[in-house]
Parts: sequence; C-alpha cells; structure tokens
Amino acid sequence: MASLATELPNEINRVRAVQDTYKELRGMPNVMVEPQIAMMEHAIQSAIAATASGDVIGMLRAYEDLKGWQE
Repeated sequence: MASLATELPNEINRVRAVQDTYKELRGMPNVMVEPQIAMMEHAIQSAIAATASGDVIGMLRAYEDLKGWQE
C-alpha cells in the first residue's frame, strides 16, 4: 500500500504533465486554457505548501483535488 508521502508527489508530477499538455494548446483558435492552467497551478502549489508545513489534512485535500485533473 502506497503512502500519502509517496502518492502526493506522484500526483503533483502527473498534473504537471497534464498542465504541459494544456500549455501546448495555447494560441489555438477558439481554445481557452489559461483558467485551467491557473487552477492546476494553484492545486500544485497548495499540495507543495501542505507538504512543506506537514499539514496532513491539507495534503489529503490537495491529493483529492489533484486527482480530479485528467487529460
């Protein structure tokens, strides 16, 4: 069974990859991705901050938030 301490960084990396995919769509006609990119970045930064402060509840919330992002 994986722990939150290993799964949260994995989820951060996965969402970074999703974010990169969204960034590739910038400049395409009729495609608006900036809000999604910003929301992903907020989720990533929240996860990092919770991890740095040792806030387990915050880490769990951030993990669930990150899991919601799909390509």
